[in-house]
Amino acid sequence: MDGKKIGFIVNRRGGGGKGGKTWDKLEPVVATRLASAKWKVEYTQHSGHASDLAREFVNEGYSIIVAVGGDGTISQVVNGYMLADGNSKGCAIGIISSGTGGDFVRTTTTPKNALEALDLILSSESTLVDVGHVSATKPNAPSATNEQYFINICSVGISGSIIKRVESSSIAKYISGGLVYWLYTYLTGISYRPPPVKYTLTGGSAGDDEGKEKQMGLYIMAVANGRYLGGNMHIAPKAQISDGQFDVVCLHDLTLADAFFKASPALKSGNLMNLPAHQAFTQRNTKVSISPVNAKDKIYVEADGEVAGVLPASWEIISQGCRMILPLS
Repeated sequence: MDGKKIGFIVNRRGGGGKGGKTWDKLEPVVATRLASAKWKVEYTQHSGHASDLAREFVNEGYSIIVAVGGDGTISQVVNGYMLADGNSKGCAIGIISSGTGGDFVRTTTTPKNALEALDLILSSESTLVDVGHVSATKPNAPSATNEQYFINICSVGISGSIIKRVESSSIAKYISGGLVYWLYTYLTGISYRPPPVKYTLTGGSAGDDEGKEKQMGLYIMAVANGRYLGGNMHIAPKAQISDGQFDVVCLHDLTLADAFFKASPALKSGNLMNLPAHQAFTQRNTKVSISPVNAKDKIYVEADGEVAGVLPASWEIISQGCRMILPLS
């Protein structure tokens, strides 16, 4: 590590305070291991701060940026990295997981033990992985869009509604993040009715449907780079983070009974494609677009567990756009 600059971005509040506890135990080890290197730690202070810090680290010539937090922190670090063109500047991202869900580290098999993750970062070469980009409509400004990168999964439908309710919750500060999420998953599940949407898939395995606009009642569409969503839902079991394509997984036109008794178990087990073809499909594509049939419908988009906007939205993949330090597959 001699001559390298390593920046740590720590979300102390992540995972109900787990981030801070993880870093407090890890910092003395970092100080010893990096005694001959230049290193620095910054703590996130507000939503989006990790993105700003990552941009600063890239622009200051840091070789490695380590995200210490959960999926949201990792995603924000990737956003800042991409905005600063970290790949072309020779920067790489490492991960020390300390969040609640751990969806991306589950896909990449990154060690959940902080010391093991640090060892990996300090002893391994980086690899190039794909990054997703979503352009979604701002909820309160229909003529404006929100541009955002994501590293794991961006989805729309019931998942977006759940995340919106979690972010708006007045009880989140009183109970754990995991419990809040599952509470609103249940409450949203019993009231959600699939809204009609129009969608187009291009640049992949759509076959005769390539580029054709189709319509469905949307339960959930996951535009997946990684494999897991919402803590333990194995929604895209065949997704690869460096194959240059999204795995687009969709559930549609479900009744309430189908949603609870068929879709939910299939989401957890990774067996969505055992559902009938008229209710589920998966494709591999590089571009996706979706818009509501009824303009008044506010259908939320979530990216790596945070609201990214509403429909209409479009997605594209940036092949090998990010350099990360991950376990060898």
